[in-house]
This record gives sequence, structure tokens and C-alpha cells, in this order.
Amino acid sequence: MTSTKLPLAAWSRITSSKRLYRSSQAVSTIDQKIYIFGGELLPREPVDNRIDVVSLDAQEHGAQTLTAPAKAPSPRVGSPSTTIGGNFFLFSGRGGLEMKPIEEKGAIWRYNTADNTWDTIEPVDPSAPLPDGRSYHCITSDGVDQLYLHSGCPEQNRLSDLWAFDLTKQAWKELPSAPGPARGGSSIAFHDGKLYRMNGFDGKTEQGGALDIYNIEAGSWSTVTYKPDGVEGPEARSVASLLSITVRGKNFLITMFGERDPSALGHAGAGKMLSDVWAFDIEESTWQRVEIGDDRPVARGWFDADVARGENGKDVIQCIKPDPEQPCEWCAHHDLECAVKRESQRKSDVSAALSSHVQTLERRVSELEAALVQMRSEIRSSAVSASTPTVNLTSPYSTLGAHSDASSFCITPYPQQDSAGSGNTAKTTSTAIWTCLGQHWYFKGIPINSTRGREWMSSKTGENIFLDGFRLFGSQAGNPSTSPALFSFPDRHTVEESLKSYFGSPWRIVYPVIHPVLIEDILAVAYDDSQGPSQGKASSQACILAFMAMTSRLRGAHVQPLDGDVYVRSSQCHLSQVISQSTMETLQTVLMLQISHLLSGQWEAAATLHPHACRILYDLKGHISHPLATSGLDSAVDQSRRKHIRNLFWLCYIFDKDIAMRSGRPPCITRGYCDLTLPDDWARIYDGPATGPGTPHGGIFSKGNTVCFPQDLDLSQLKEKLCLFLCSLDNSSLSDGTILCHVRQLDVDLESWRSNIPVDYRPKLSVLPDQPLFNPQLSFPQRTRCIHLQLEYNYITTVIHTAVRRCGAVYAVHDNLPDDLHSVYHSSSDISLEASRTTLQIFKSHTDILQENVFGHIAFYPPIAAMALFMNILIHPLDQRARSDLDILAGCTTVFQDMAMEELTNDDMDGIHELNRFVSELVRLGSSAIWKAKR
Repeated sequence: MTSTKLPLAAWSRITSSKRLYRSSQAVSTIDQKIYIFGGELLPREPVDNRIDVVSLDAQEHGAQTLTAPAKAPSPRVGSPSTTIGGNFFLFSGRGGLEMKPIEEKGAIWRYNTADNTWDTIEPVDPSAPLPDGRSYHCITSDGVDQLYLHSGCPEQNRLSDLWAFDLTKQAWKELPSAPGPARGGSSIAFHDGKLYRMNGFDGKTEQGGALDIYNIEAGSWSTVTYKPDGVEGPEARSVASLLSITVRGKNFLITMFGERDPSALGHAGAGKMLSDVWAFDIEESTWQRVEIGDDRPVARGWFDADVARGENGKDVIQCIKPDPEQPCEWCAHHDLECAVKRESQRKSDVSAALSSHVQTLERRVSELEAALVQMRSEIRSSAVSASTPTVNLTSPYSTLGAHSDASSFCITPYPQQDSAGSGNTAKTTSTAIWTCLGQHWYFKGIPINSTRGREWMSSKTGENIFLDGFRLFGSQAGNPSTSPALFSFPDRHTVEESLKSYFGSPWRIVYPVIHPVLIEDILAVAYDDSQGPSQGKASSQACILAFMAMTSRLRGAHVQPLDGDVYVRSSQCHLSQVISQSTMETLQTVLMLQISHLLSGQWEAAATLHPHACRILYDLKGHISHPLATSGLDSAVDQSRRKHIRNLFWLCYIFDKDIAMRSGRPPCITRGYCDLTLPDDWARIYDGPATGPGTPHGGIFSKGNTVCFPQDLDLSQLKEKLCLFLCSLDNSSLSDGTILCHVRQLDVDLESWRSNIPVDYRPKLSVLPDQPLFNPQLSFPQRTRCIHLQLEYNYITTVIHTAVRRCGAVYAVHDNLPDDLHSVYHSSSDISLEASRTTLQIFKSHTDILQENVFGHIAFYPPIAAMALFMNILIHPLDQRARSDLDILAGCTTVFQDMAMEELTNDDMDGIHELNRFVSELVRLGSSAIWKAKR
């Protein structure tokens, strides 16, 4: 910057990087390098504690991000810096989970630029007076051994104090306070034994019109006043800059930018920003507005600035030379020989860099266009293959009959099943395993089921990772075929016997998907031989077949599992004819097929059907607790029908959350669109125990109209919050602070839910090997619920707290985390690990639970618990518990060996075999990680 009688200056951009986007940061210039620390990109969300360096003497000014040393300040905002020699200094700031002023007992942080190290300078006498922690203060130095700290925002109100810190004596000294009012966002500069202070915000208005001067030797303040009208002097402002520079032997104070009128949102919003630059002639005590060209930065405030100095310690002022062959404007105006030569190569360097950036962008655009062409080609080929009259059950909007063509082809957010020979098997398998394990596994923000995640696991174990090849229980895709099998529709007597068995069993209150009165009409239509084929008959028959498929998976059913597979295929064939109909029969069919798939471990098949169930449910107004009657008084049948549809809503709501948690997709049914008024008597399952030990029909079972559903409805509503949180983790702009706040709230909500469960059913924080899981006086549904709540509690605890590892994405894989984030990591890790150990202990020590539940109802819990232990072994292979956790995993390879074989289907046994293979692989890789770390 150079000055004439009317000061002139020009701006040039040094570098640009998204990493540098921020405000409220610290900026210091030492030896032609700019050091940037702290600040925020989003309000009240500090960036990490790494330092960014921009070199001023390089031909191409790029930004370099340094690795944070083991000892470093925590991330913070509103903490400006000042320099002495090769060091710069910070005091306090605002940070932590609650974004409060950082209280460090008067300590000063010092950064040594030569060796990239931080240390703290603490007052020798901690009992002596010292300044409070604060933010948006101002700090400067005398360039020798004195730091000066002024004003700022403590936890409440604002300050006007002035302090000096003697680096040699390591002691604070309070100096006379500056003229009022107290303020934050003020600016201060040192020159020739004096401190110059101006601007700031007092909580009501910006300050201006006064330049306050503190004479350090005299220990007194004086003031130079001016009219802050933007003509005779700069307008009032805050969070601006004030710098002392020397130009051609004349001394100036430079102030620029700042906020003129604050936002009504405070720190969360931007007020009116200024873009002007003013120079104060210290000798003449006059202000002059600096004339700037059209090419300038946008208006701004909440920033820090510094002056570059050469090897001789003098300010580096770059002359403006429109013509390289002519003197600069200042020298020409004063008829002098130009003393500072501008680097002629600079412009060509910028042009070359710009050309390189353009070429890179052009290559990237070409790559994207090629990918887009390929994507469109794949979509067209898929549309052609889908133009046959068959119905695609993966789309809730597919069209029936011969009218289906390429124009009606619909791409849904749910993965399509690959046909044989499609060549996409590997891709489907890769996705399928995470349908069982969930999408919430991270390390420092890196998804474990990503390429970078696999590379990280390989780096920890020294081996290639092939977890995607396993087909765990819960990740089977199922058979989506809708082609008719060699099958005859079951006779009515067989169906009625199965219905009688179902209504006489506890399953009718766990899965209340069939109504004992309404089923009569369905049977009548399905077996009416007097009418020909119709959609009504197809719908009723599909419902009957789905019921037979579902009961084949229920413990104690009369339908053989092998026949159940035939019923599933036949029901899907009938369903393809009526899937577009929004009827109660169609909804029951879809839900019963979902139950069959869920209990068979075919989560993806259940998820594929789920959008259809949601669409039909909304069409039937099942999401409304008490829809208005269309005409007159409802009959008893109409009331039963409406209440039954409402029960179907709750089944769908439960499945919706479970599918969302496993798939990583957003839930389809949320409280914003539904009436979540709980049904009457839904909590009767928590009534007192039955009258005799192991009584199968005690307690609530005798109450004819009571339903309990397969899950606690309050827990399902908590799961909705968890699902939405898990989906939000894909948002790369989500800050660590926001994630931690959600985790904390979810943990509080989960504990509140647990404490409200009656004592006999309440999940335990930990379970000892010889500790009973339930009161033996409980009925079968009550015992099942008790076991399920314990496993669900452990599972949800694991999911909530493993999500903490989504934090830390801004840190490199090998960087140390800040102390506060590292502490939260460990706290959440300990909670999730204890929950996972408890789950595996239950399966190992309480084999009786295997006899109490349908295998598919509980089989997906062990691999998730095993994955949590495995992840911790990779992260902390030398931890004292790593070896014992590895032993726990090894013991899980035989977790289902005591289950009666007659209770298992072929799919169940395949699932057990695959689970054992999966856990064995985790044990092998965990051993490799421990061995590699020790080596």
C-alpha cells in the first residue's frame, strides 16, 4: 500500500482455498509467511486446531495445512494473535462444547514457527490478579517482551480493562482501563511507546468518532476525536482491524472493513459490513480515506489482519506500477526514483496458475460429462428391460398389466434386485452386508464401508479387507421372483386350522396383522367359486397366502418352513396383480410378507416392499388416529376395521424405523405427518407376571382385544429421532459440535425411556453371566418383550455412541484429536463397548433366550456387537482390553451351537454358518492388528 496526498492502494488476491473460509480467526505474519489459526465457518462451530500457512515469497502462493502437535490450543474463535520475533501469541477465546470463554488461568499460548510447536506461558504467581477468559478482545505487543490485552466479552457483559503481560517475568499487570463504554470487537495497535484503541460494540451500538491513546510510560489515556461520517473520518464499526505501518518515513494507522450495524441474530448472523480503508496520519492526527480500485475484497468484518515485514524488520509496502517501465504512482507523484521494484514475473505467474486451474476444471467437466452419458445409457437399457407387462415390485408406483412400458419405469431410492447373470452381484453383496451391520461405522469421519475406510482398516491390519463378501443374517436379498410356482391354492380347512392356531397363540398380539372378524370376509371372497377371476379375489387370495407364509416363520406354527417359501412366491405373484390397489387386504398382504422376510433375515426384501405399505397406509388414512366418518354413525364392523387399520399403522411404523436404521435411508413415516397418539392398552404387556412359572397364556394373554406389537412404541418413537440423526451424518457440513449435541440428547432420551419401563422389564445397564434376564413368572409374550428390550437397549446404545466417531473429519487420520474431543471419543466408546460386551455375554451365557424367540427376531444383534469390539481393537490395538475383547469375539463363533436344530430352517443354518465365518474373520483381522501394533 502506498500513499499520496490522497492515499492510493490496490488489492491483489494471494491465494484461495475452501480450507481458509472462516471468520473470527487469528492471523500473524512472520518471515514472509502468514499463519492462520482458529475461527469458525458456521456460527459457534470452531474449525480445528491446525495451523494454515501461506507463503508470500513463493511464486505461487498456496496454503499449507500443518499437522497439529500433540500439545496445542483447543479449537476456538474470537482469539486474535500478536507477534514477537519468530513466535505469535494467543490468549483465551471462545470454544468447547458450550462455546463459553476458555478459562486457562491467565496462561498465554505461544507458537514457535520454526519447529511447529506450541507451549503455554503461565503466570509465575497464580494468586496474583490476572485477566478473565474472554473472546473478541484485542491484543498487541511492543515487539520485545510485552503483550497488551484489552476489552472483550467474558461469559457475561463486556470489558474495558487493559493488561500487560511481561514475557520475561511471566507476570500480568493491570493498567488503567480505557475510556468507556466497555466493549467487544475493539481494535488496538502499538506504535512508539503508545497504544491506539478505537471502535467496538458496547452491546447496543457500534463505537466510533474517538481514537483513544494510552501513553505507556505516563500510564494515562488521551483521546483524538473526529466526525465518524465516512467523510472526515471512518464510520463507527466493530470487529475491524487497526494496524501500524510506516510508508516513506511517515507513520500511519490503517483501519479497514468491519461491521456497521449488528445482526438481530448476534453472532449467528451478519450485520451491515463495510469495505472501506482509512489511514490515520499519526503526526498530523488526521484521517484520510484510502482510494481503492474496483478490484477489491467484498465487505466483511469479524477477521484478523497483520503487516508483513522484511528481513530488516521494516514494513513491506508494495508500490503500484501500472507500467513496469515507469516509476510507481507514489514516486512519480513526488518526482522520485522508484525505490521498490515490483516483481515483473508476478502477473505471468498468476496467469500461468489460472491457466492450470482452468485446464484442471476442463478435465473434470469432461470426466463428469462422460459419467453422465454412461449413467443415461444404463437408465435407458434398464427402462427397455422393464418394458414387459410384468410388475416391478421394487417400485411403489409401478403400473399394472400390459400398460407398463418404458415411460412408466420408475427409479426408486430402494435398490433393485439383480437378475441372474446381471454382473452386479458383487455390488449387491457389498451393499447387503451393511444392511445388517448398519451405516453408522466411522473413524474420524471416514465411513468404514467406503474405499478410504477399507484402506484405513488395511493399514491397521496389514492385510486386505474383504468383509463385503459375507452374507450375514439380515443381509440376504431374498427371492423377488413373481413367477407362479407349481402350486395349488390351499384348501379352506387348512387355512382355517392355521388361523385357529394363530388366534390361539401369543403371536396374534405380537403381530396383530389379521383381525378375527374381518378375516371372515376375506375368506369368503377368496374361496367364492361362483365368481371368476377379479382383483378383489386376487387381493383376498394374496392375503391368505401371505398369512400362510408368515405363520410358517412363527415358533410352534403348523406350516412347514419349506412350504412357507412356496407361499411367499405365490403371494408375491398374486400381489403383483393388485399392488396398485390401496385396500386393507393389500396392506395386510404386504405387511405379512414383510414379517416373513424380516424373520427370515431378508431385510432388503422387506425394505423393497416397505414403500408400498406406506403408500397404502396413507391412502387408507391409517396415519390418522380418528379419521372423520364419511356418513352417519359407523357400524361395529366399520369401527373394527378402522381400529385394525390403525394397528397396521403401528406395525408399519415399527418396521419403518428398523428398516431405516439398518439401511441408512430416511424413515418414510415421521411424526410431522402422522398422529402418534398411542393406542389404548398397548402397554398392558407390562402388567404383573402370570400366575404360574412359565405360563404361556398368563397375564395379558387372556385379554381378548389387547395387542402389544413386536416392539415398545415409545422406543420406536425414540428410534425415529435416531434414524433422522444417522441420516444427517452424510451431510459433510455437519459440525462436530452439532453431532455431539445430538448424541448427548439421544443418550438422555434413551435413559429417560429406560427409566420409565417397569422394573421387571427394564433393561439392565450390564448383565452378569449368572444374572437372570427376566422374572420366571412372566408369560411368553412378556418374556419375549423383556429379552427384546434388553437387546434393543444395548443395540441402540451402541449405535448412538459409535456415531461419535463421525466427528473429527477435519483431522488427518494420523493426527491427534483435541483433548476435549478425544475425551468425548473415549467416553462414548466405553459406553458402546460395554453395551456390546453385554449383548455377546447374553448370547453366550443365556442360551435359554434362543428357545424363547424366533431366530430371525434376535440373530442380527451379535454381528453388530462384534463389529463394535472389532473397530475398537483396530483403533486401540495395544489397549489392555483389546486382548480380552478378542477372546470374547472368539467365543462368539459358537454362539448358536446349543439351539435345537428342529427350530431352524435351512436359511437359519446358513445364517449361523455365515455368522461364524464373519466373526472368525474379525478375530483373525483383530489378531493381525494387535500383532502389527506390537511389532
